[in-house]
Amino acid sequence: MPDAPASETRASAFRWRIEGHAILSPEDCIADASGAFPPALGDANDWARFQAALDACAATVLARASHEATPNAGRRLRVVMSRGHRGLTRGLEAWEWNPADIPVPEMLAAVVPEGGRIGVPGGRAAFDLFLPWFDSFHLARNPSCPLPGGRPVFSGLGPARSAERALAEAGLVPGPTETLTPETGVTLTEWRRPGGPASCDGDL
Repeated sequence: MPDAPASETRASAFRWRIEGHAILSPEDCIADASGAFPPALGDANDWARFQAALDACAATVLARASHEATPNAGRRLRVVMSRGHRGLTRGLEAWEWNPADIPVPEMLAAVVPEGGRIGVPGGRAAFDLFLPWFDSFHLARNPSCPLPGGRPVFSGLGPARSAERALAEAGLVPGPTETLTPETGVTLTEWRRPGGPASCDGDL
């Protein structure tokens, strides 16, 4: 997982605020063993909150599989991560971006030069890449949908390393936990980086 250079992560003027969104099973999974998102993992209250948050973003960044699995019904500005693509180009439906060729700040400067909120809704490749860059992460949990053998939200998770520990290691701090749906026990915790945004600034 690449580290965000200190010179790029802290400055007096911030142009972008990067926020992640995920709902997890009890095993910290965002998908089943096949990589598919099971409908039972979703929650109507979390979905409404999630969609409103993405609507407020200047752009969203998704891994290729997540882009293909979720039609862009809201016609949001999308950036799709693609290892098979070279550089950064704008297509008819979305920007295509290879993070190995173009660093995060340069991608954002090209796609959203005016700055703003950047939503990262998954999948794991996107969450792994942006973990050092997140200014906030909205972590929902659905205890009623176990996914043994599923796909964890971040790489390297297990009995000794939870999603919460990964976020804490990245420098984020949890806020209060809110119960979204009492009937199923779905909760939401927003993790934030202390001291304001630490993602990208204007000094590229």
